[in-house]
Amino acid sequence: MLLSTNMQAQNLVNLNDWVPGTGSTAFLEVNGDPANNIREWGIGPYGNRVMLWKGVGGASHANAGWDSKPFAIDRRKIYRLTIWLKKTNSTDGYSYFGCANVNNLDNLLVTNPYFWQGDLPELDKWYLLVAYIHGSADPSTTYYGGIYDGVTGARVAEIEDFKFPDYVTTTFHRTYLYYDPNSNDRQYFYGPRAEVVDGNEPTIEALLGINKSQADIAYFSGKVGIKTSTPREYDLAVNGKIRSQEVKVEAANWPDYVFKKDYELTSLSELRAYIEKHGHLPDMPKAAEAEKEGVSLGEMNKLLLKKVEELTLHLIEKENQVQQQNKRISEIEQQLNRINQK
Repeated sequence: MLLSTNMQAQNLVNLNDWVPGTGSTAFLEVNGDPANNIREWGIGPYGNRVMLWKGVGGASHANAGWDSKPFAIDRRKIYRLTIWLKKTNSTDGYSYFGCANVNNLDNLLVTNPYFWQGDLPELDKWYLLVAYIHGSADPSTTYYGGIYDGVTGARVAEIEDFKFPDYVTTTFHRTYLYYDPNSNDRQYFYGPRAEVVDGNEPTIEALLGINKSQADIAYFSGKVGIKTSTPREYDLAVNGKIRSQEVKVEAANWPDYVFKKDYELTSLSELRAYIEKHGHLPDMPKAAEAEKEGVSLGEMNKLLLKKVEELTLHLIEKENQVQQQNKRISEIEQQLNRINQK
């Protein structure tokens, strides 16, 4: 996949001289030994031949990567910074992705801001790192950034967001390989981007180069709220209606234990007394509680099945009683007939 000319035009990271060579470009100032920062042809995250920035391990401090030249920003707007990374051979050293001139989301100055630092989830695999710098007046404390699997498109990790102070006019894009003493290690960098988030920026799906027909998996490491900003303890909370062809709920402790011989079945007279006192069946939630907290589909289905099975036992018991009564009535009728025949 090749990014469109329009997508490249929106990019604030100048890649005009991202061409074969070593060391810095006009816009990207090299980190570490220029000889260990090599731009060469290779297989990129979309499976085609592209120009990669290859970082070589073997140094005790700065190995590879860059600090971009500062670029102008509007502190009132949110910006998105991205980079493709792939590490090979070993997990020695650490990868870094950062920016400059920002606060954390609590408005505290960060002097050395990194969206993320550490080891990528797997070796020999491309990952897209997506980071956000919020506008200076944005009250949000939610992290939108993440690390995306270049094959599946799944969001496999959360990374930190920052925000602009109300006095800055620039930031820059920076990414490194640091503290990797292994000279056989390689870290590959591709497609650095920085852009304002205004609805005209490419989607993450477009940056990943994965069509919906190729990957129907969306991964969220946190909670998801639809029409609600407070999902509470739920992984997915929807303030509205849901329509689905099928909902499958995992269930344990299915109530077939009701049919075991040692199960103590509550008598009907005991049930009558409980209902008169509480206004609902045993084990079932009160109406006020259900209306306030909702009900668990899995748990409610188990409770309803339990009540159906208990009702079945009561019906069987009543049928036995009716059969015994019918038998007794038949015996009495036979006795009466014999008496009448004398």
